[in-house]
Amino acid sequence: MTRPNARPALLALALGAAAAGPVAAQEAPGAAQAAEHYAGIAADADVSLAEPLVQGTSESGDNPWACASCHGAQGEGAETVPRLAGLPAGYIVKQLHDYASGARKNENMQYVVARLDDNEMAALGAYYSELVAPASAAPSLGGDMALGRKLALEGAWGVDMPSCFSCHGPAGWGVEQAFPPIAGQHAAYINTQLANWKSGRRANAPVRLMHAVAAVMSSDDMAAVSDYLASLPPVQPAGEQAIPVSARETEDE
Repeated sequence: MTRPNARPALLALALGAAAAGPVAAQEAPGAAQAAEHYAGIAADADVSLAEPLVQGTSESGDNPWACASCHGAQGEGAETVPRLAGLPAGYIVKQLHDYASGARKNENMQYVVARLDDNEMAALGAYYSELVAPASAAPSLGGDMALGRKLALEGAWGVDMPSCFSCHGPAGWGVEQAFPPIAGQHAAYINTQLANWKSGRRANAPVRLMHAVAAVMSSDDMAAVSDYLASLPPVQPAGEQAIPVSARETEDE
């Protein structure tokens, strides 16, 4: 059974980081407050700026690429390219800024963001946060689904590994701006990111929460939880967010 106080404690750790003092403030740009900050900016963004970037139809010719060419016409993603549809606007904008600053590494994305201004990043966050796409992920790594379910719902407290859902919500559909949906995300993408956090290649999670989680995960753990999360329904449009049975079962345990 999931520790009843795990999620509040971890959320308090992340969301209270800036108020904890000078040391915690130095965690930026991985601080949870950054996503909330960018969400406020995205709320006022001109979403019409996103369309030519997504479709690659800019008349200026400054962007010889299209977001849709990698992330799909509906933001559905594929394999190691993440699903963007339904991710929080603040989270998306923060990741774009992290690519721009070098806090998050990916040559393709760093090439893209070098050609974006702040208004365009905010517009893309707003655009993808409102996009709805059907499920397109599926288990693909040969992971142990039973183990993946256990780690997602219960964690492994013997090695201080909290459950995925203790931070990312009871259905894996995210919490506020800093904790994105992970249910329905592509298995290869999740697995790659866990490996990157463990190796230190990715180092932009709020107050290093994901770094600590990945550090105690084996390659089998990563494959298992990645495949399990890929088997779940992605975040649904407002008004249709019923908790999947796999997550709801824990309420009675």
